[in-house]
Amino acid sequence: MRIEQPYGRRFDEALSNAEPKNKYYIACEGKKTEYQYFKGLLEARNDLGISSLIEVIPIRHTQGTNSHPLTIIKETHEVISNCETFYPDLDTVCIVVDRDAKSFVSHQFDKAVELCQMYQYRFIVSNPCIEIWFLFHYSDLAAYDKQALLDNEKTSERTKAEIVLKDDFLHGSYNKARIHFARDFLPHVWTAINNARKYSLTIDELKKNLGTNIGLLVEEILTQEWV
Repeated sequence: MRIEQPYGRRFDEALSNAEPKNKYYIACEGKKTEYQYFKGLLEARNDLGISSLIEVIPIRHTQGTNSHPLTIIKETHEVISNCETFYPDLDTVCIVVDRDAKSFVSHQFDKAVELCQMYQYRFIVSNPCIEIWFLFHYSDLAAYDKQALLDNEKTSERTKAEIVLKDDFLHGSYNKARIHFARDFLPHVWTAINNARKYSLTIDELKKNLGTNIGLLVEEILTQEWV
C-alpha cells in the first residue's frame, strides 16, 4: 500500500503551504469506486464548504494486493506506522469497506472491529455495499424491499443495489470504475447524509442490518472547523 497526494490539491500546493492541516487518511477495500467518491468530494471543496484546513489522503493498495478488509487494515497499519506526516493526536485513519457477508464472514468482521479499536482507526462500513450510500443520495429506500437490498444477489454480473442505482436513478449509466461525482452525487450529498440516518449507523448494527456510517464521516468532513 502507498500514501498518495491529498485529494483536491496539487503537489506544489501541498509542499508550499506551511499551514498545518488535519488529515483523514482513507484506505478502501475497493480500488477505484470509493476513492473516486472522496476525490470528488474534496475537488468540490468550495461548493460544499469544506474547510481549507481539512485534507483527505488516499492510502491505496497496489496491483495484486489482497483487498480483503483484514488485509487492508493490517497493511494500512504498516504504512501509517512508517508515515512521518501522520500525527495521531490530530489525524484520523479511516478503513472503508463493504460488509458483504458472503466474503467478509462474522468472525472476520469481529476481528476487523478489534483491530480498528486497537489501532484507533475509524471503521467505515456499508452493508451490504458502497452502492447503498450512493442510493441514499436519491432515496430513503422506503419504497424498496430492504431484505432484497441486504441480500444483494447478483443478476447478470450486477448486484441488486447496483441495478437499482443504475436503472432507477442514474438513467441506465453506472460504472464502478468510473463514477461521476459532480454530475451524479454532488447535488445530493446532504440528502444522502439525512437518508443514511434513518438506517443503522453503529458498527454493531451494521454487522447485520442495512445501512452505512459513511454519512457520519462525510458530515464531519463537511462541517469540521479546525482551529
